[in-house]
Amino acid sequence: MNSNKNQIGRNSLIISIVGLVIVQLLIYVGYLKNEYWHILLSGFEAATIGGFADWFAVSALFYEIPIPIIKKHTNIIVRSRDKLSEGIVDLVTNKWLSPVIIKEKIADVPITENIIKILKEPQNNVLVTRFLKEIVSRLTANIDGPEVVHMLQAILKEQLKDIDLSTPLGDWLKKSIENGDHNQLWDMILNAANKTMNDDATRQTLLNLVEKQLKAYKDEDFLKGLFIGAAGKVGVINTDLIVDKIINSITDFVAEAEGISNHPFRTKFDASILEFSEGLIKGAPESIKVINDLQKGLVNNADTENVIQKILVNFKVSIENQLKEGNSPLINFLKENIDTLLVELEADKTAQNKIDKWVKNTISELVGKYHHEIGEMVRFSLSKLNDIELVGQIEEKVGNDLQFIRLNGAIVGGFVGVLIAAIRILFL
Repeated sequence: MNSNKNQIGRNSLIISIVGLVIVQLLIYVGYLKNEYWHILLSGFEAATIGGFADWFAVSALFYEIPIPIIKKHTNIIVRSRDKLSEGIVDLVTNKWLSPVIIKEKIADVPITENIIKILKEPQNNVLVTRFLKEIVSRLTANIDGPEVVHMLQAILKEQLKDIDLSTPLGDWLKKSIENGDHNQLWDMILNAANKTMNDDATRQTLLNLVEKQLKAYKDEDFLKGLFIGAAGKVGVINTDLIVDKIINSITDFVAEAEGISNHPFRTKFDASILEFSEGLIKGAPESIKVINDLQKGLVNNADTENVIQKILVNFKVSIENQLKEGNSPLINFLKENIDTLLVELEADKTAQNKIDKWVKNTISELVGKYHHEIGEMVRFSLSKLNDIELVGQIEEKVGNDLQFIRLNGAIVGGFVGVLIAAIRILFL
């Protein structure tokens, strides 16, 4: 205790003692002969006794007073530490922070309204965005794991098992053919086929295939082998030339069909697809069977799991990259929706009341379930303090104010002493 208040009790006791000594000496030497001075003397005597008594009472709380017999009744805080700790625990848990008190305190608090005001501040909006980024990052951390892949595959299998794809697929195919929506797809396929046919790898594949067929033909019997061998030696059969003719024929065909929507090949193929779509719409067994087999193959195909995993991996990488950027579509989406949500929630008092009710009910449930933890926390905090630290903390908080007890003891004692002496002289 370093406050000046700490000097009040000591100074009051010193004044009482000094006053007692001076008045007593002046009376003793005959300087103060009037008997009324004994009233003042009695006042200083009583003040001294009251000051000493209250000094002892206050000091006995915090320290051991080395006085025989009564020493065991001093240092009260340390000697009664266990009772004091349990008393504090009981006071905090059952009085100050009891479940009833906590519920009463939060009953009228507009929790959601206060949260909205806090979140609308620019610096807090940034913190909320950062918090949501962390949540999204954690949610997508293991999204490509085997558990998620198996779960999605099971969901896909369950959803596709009984779903009717035939009718909607038939409608879509029919409209696409009739509206010519598929022509662009045709051009893409034919263009890709043209490039593929003129690729060196394709030429080598065809060359190997032609040579393989010629060898198989030679191996059928002796005469065929003799004929093919002789034809090859005289140049009648040239595999490179055969491959070039095949490639040129296919290239010419593709070039002819590309860009011509009414090409006979495309028209015939479109007619087949249109017929197939009509079958799906009408429920033709042969058409339905194709779709059902496709569904079963998609559900039970082992490659489906690989496809799902690749999709999830790409999704995860995309999310991670967008979270690293400060102005990515995902970040902007989060910011915009936070602002929109706060504005809408601020205007919707019904929603605020519902959220408040849920939060307060949740707090009440948690308080009821974990209320004992408050007492355990207080008890643990007190147990960590040694005796000197405990006494020091209590004395630091209340010691200064306890000095007024000593001052009051001196003042009240002096007043009572003066009153008794005055009555004695005046009436007895």
